[in-house]
Amino acid sequence: MKSLLSGLRFFFTVCLCAMMMFVSVVSSASAQAVVKDKPMTNEASEVAKEYERTAKDTIDKGGLQSLEEVRDRSKGGAINEVQGTAGFYNMKRPSNTDAKSIEQQIEEGLDNAGEAPAKLSSEAKKAAKDAEKTAKKTAKQAERAAKKAMNSMND
Repeated sequence: MKSLLSGLRFFFTVCLCAMMMFVSVVSSASAQAVVKDKPMTNEASEVAKEYERTAKDTIDKGGLQSLEEVRDRSKGGAINEVQGTAGFYNMKRPSNTDAKSIEQQIEEGLDNAGEAPAKLSSEAKKAAKDAEKTAKKTAKQAERAAKKAMNSMND
């Protein structure tokens, strides 16, 4: 019996070790598959690579040499002389966003504040009409109940 238990114990130990190795290999393989699909966190974006390329070109030339060259580099909405137009279309500006300016938000708030009493009075009128309807309904129900009570007393 003892030899059977030791053989069974050995078999379970081997199975457990094999399963642990399999699980560790599968989890690391799946983690590598996920990482390959996503760019590295420290990897530069295409826009950053473009910035770097234009800056290196300028440095390799020994910097901007003349005022005309500076003007040429800054034409067409360039960000600055070294960077040029690299990443210009990725920048957030009022012309390419739906954001409201502070002035627009204040004007909308003031317009809403000016309309608030009119809205409040129309809501108050509506509430008064609803209350009147409910009161009439309740009065009719009370009148019917009173008639029923009178009829039951007369019978």
